[in-house]
Amino acid sequence: MENARKLLDIKLLSQSFNTNVPANLQLEDARSIAKLYMRLENCISVLSDLKARKSYLYYGAIAEHLGLEQKEEQINSIWEDELLSLVHAQDLQRKYQLEFQFFQLLHAVEAAERVNYSVTTKLRVKNRTGKHTLLKHRLFYISSSDDGNVWLALCLYNVMYDHPEFSIPEGVITNTKTGEVISCNQDRVKLILTMREKEVLHLVKLGNPSKEIAGKLQLSLHTVNRHRQNIFQKLNVGNSMEACRVAESLGLI
Repeated sequence: MENARKLLDIKLLSQSFNTNVPANLQLEDARSIAKLYMRLENCISVLSDLKARKSYLYYGAIAEHLGLEQKEEQINSIWEDELLSLVHAQDLQRKYQLEFQFFQLLHAVEAAERVNYSVTTKLRVKNRTGKHTLLKHRLFYISSSDDGNVWLALCLYNVMYDHPEFSIPEGVITNTKTGEVISCNQDRVKLILTMREKEVLHLVKLGNPSKEIAGKLQLSLHTVNRHRQNIFQKLNVGNSMEACRVAESLGLI
């Protein structure tokens, strides 16, 4: 399965950002918000500017527990790899897959509504003694450009309380305005495509043109082409190669 992070890079960093938004003002406000979260929650706060491909790191008191330096730093990447390198591999892959699903969801809603959605993921992270500490990771896309691109992302890392009343699921997407749970497991992801669409995409992956797919599945050419267009729309992709990459990453084929 192709690493979901590579797909996130493709989706996040290929956005056009043809906009005249007063970026400096919004960015400074967002940096103030990120810093405030760090101070109030003693957490690690990461603000990523997808347009500039930079991140602003604000490492609070939790950093020392993980063996990291408390600091404020700007890096030329949208990924906080110093911290992500400490995350358990299985949890990291699940995190990326859920964030990819989240990005797909946001493109299906109005830009003004995107701030109402967030992702929460439970992560096992190595602390300074080499043992795993449970962290709660939250992701918000807090600003979009005028042309509809997702621009500023805020990630928060908090220590999870060691008490059953504070337990959280492995990963969940929620509407913070209504409390609606959008997704809490991979079962929902698997339902994105119908069985017939999966069959069509599997044959596409094997290099079959639409005419041959129609013959093998005993469908009309028009029906096969309609399935292909539905697949592209559901996966938010523009061609067959990208559709196969996305579907493989999500475990659909």
